[in-house]
Amino acid sequence: MDSLTNQVMEFYERFRAPLWKVWDVFYGPKGWDPWFTDGMKVDEETGEIYFRWFRLTDGQVVVDRGRIVSVVRHRLFSFWWYEYEDGYRSFVEFEFQPTGDEETIVTVRDRTFIKDETELPIRYRCAYGWGQMMLLAKAYVENGLILI
Repeated sequence: MDSLTNQVMEFYERFRAPLWKVWDVFYGPKGWDPWFTDGMKVDEETGEIYFRWFRLTDGQVVVDRGRIVSVVRHRLFSFWWYEYEDGYRSFVEFEFQPTGDEETIVTVRDRTFIKDETELPIRYRCAYGWGQMMLLAKAYVENGLILI
């Protein structure tokens, strides 16, 4: 079961946009509002992140908290989130790689810890969420569209 509980999920997306623009959409005081979250906040001073959704959760308000681990401007943003027992269940890393003046690849790596196979649906929901997030970000970055 150990290999199942410690696997890293990776998601990639290529954005037709300069690095600075992609970075600004993924990292800032308002987080992923307006294209993915509903009231997200990133507090660089305290290192805290607050997540809030309702448009993607059929009107049910879903909230969570996290803690920033590292920020390397225009390169890397990592954090713990998904509050669980006395800590967090998921470690996430966003990597930003320019491939030209007008193109950037974003890689999301998520290590969501689960106890056993009965908790596999937690990993599946995270995988679904990151895929959904990347699609919504691409529409927003490249075309200014908010699809939720």
